[in-house]
Amino acid sequence: MNKKIKLDLFKLKSKQDLEGVYRFFKESTAKWFDSNQKPKSEYFHIRECPLCNADTSKEVFEIDGFSYHKCLSCQSLYTKPHIRDGVLNTLYSDGMYQVYQDNLVKNGKEIRKGVLEERKYSQIDSLLDKSSPTLLDVGCGGGTFLDVCKQHGWYVEGVDPSPTASLTALENYQINVHHGDFNKIKFNKTFDVITLWGVLEHMSDPISAIKKAKELLNENGMIVFEVPSADCFISEYLKKYNFSPTRYIESGRHNIFFSRVIIGGIAEKFGLKIELIESNGLDIQTVLLEEFDTKITEKILKIQDTLNDLLLGDHYRVFLKK
Repeated sequence: MNKKIKLDLFKLKSKQDLEGVYRFFKESTAKWFDSNQKPKSEYFHIRECPLCNADTSKEVFEIDGFSYHKCLSCQSLYTKPHIRDGVLNTLYSDGMYQVYQDNLVKNGKEIRKGVLEERKYSQIDSLLDKSSPTLLDVGCGGGTFLDVCKQHGWYVEGVDPSPTASLTALENYQINVHHGDFNKIKFNKTFDVITLWGVLEHMSDPISAIKKAKELLNENGMIVFEVPSADCFISEYLKKYNFSPTRYIESGRHNIFFSRVIIGGIAEKFGLKIELIESNGLDIQTVLLEEFDTKITEKILKIQDTLNDLLLGDHYRVFLKK
């Protein structure tokens, strides 16, 4: 078992950057709402649960004009009304990706690649019984995870909707990245591993993406995805004490939050075996959004580590084997 990392949010993303990016996205999505902060129909529509297609739900909190509902069937959370297809793509093309990269990803690049990406690689490697596997990373960004795997002798390719990301991966790491929508791209090969790190919650049809991933998977291959959790501590906190967190919710971007129930349902639906589920979160620091001395910070990280062990961290990491 790979040892978990006690991650300090503020070493990865400074408080100033978190607040700045939050304000940027809030300003960027303001045009989606009318003067009374009600969603405009040109940007939103009512739809069934995007994970199980059930039509019964209950509002659990409202943040920045977005109403978050709990599906009464699969227990997941999703925005209702839901953002229409293509709206997020327009936001990305308006420069969203580059702002995110400049203010959040680049500053924590050393920790991400040297610690977080290495742990992702090690986890998959320990669960996969194959030397020199082939890997496709969907939503690969600038390609740091792909480069880590490549350095360990894996054959890697990526997919990303951002042309900037595709170019960055090619220029920095000489990695081929397919530019476009994963669900629409045709591949002429199959893979041993397909990863989707922080991708499914942005899609209008994440189940179709998992279906396609399975179709592209070799026998005994593995699908790995990380998604925001509907069952976590901060979700329950928000139901009782509503506020606008600088991360986790990410209004307008994180539109679907996965429950343990739906993860089990996905595995059953596609005939996949759950090899491992873990939670990784920054719930406590997200709620407090304050930096403390070393002694207090260490206590906070230990509390978060305990929440993660109880699968109450704000993200699920799921390993499904064919």
